[in-house]
Amino acid sequence: MRLLRNILNTIFVIGAAVGMATYYWGNKELGTYIIIGAMAFKFFEVVMRLLKLEDKS
Repeated sequence: MRLLRNILNTIFVIGAAVGMATYYWGNKELGTYIIIGAMAFKFFEVVMRLLKLEDKS
């Protein structure tokens, strides 16, 4: 599960960076939606961490 959490964090970081770039240099509304989508991945990762849905090894 640690690998899945790392993948979700990577998607979040890339999505947030793309969303910020789109927001500042492009369409503000589209950038906002991209950032919100990236936050959904982070939210799922945090829920996994809080509920301890990972291997005990």
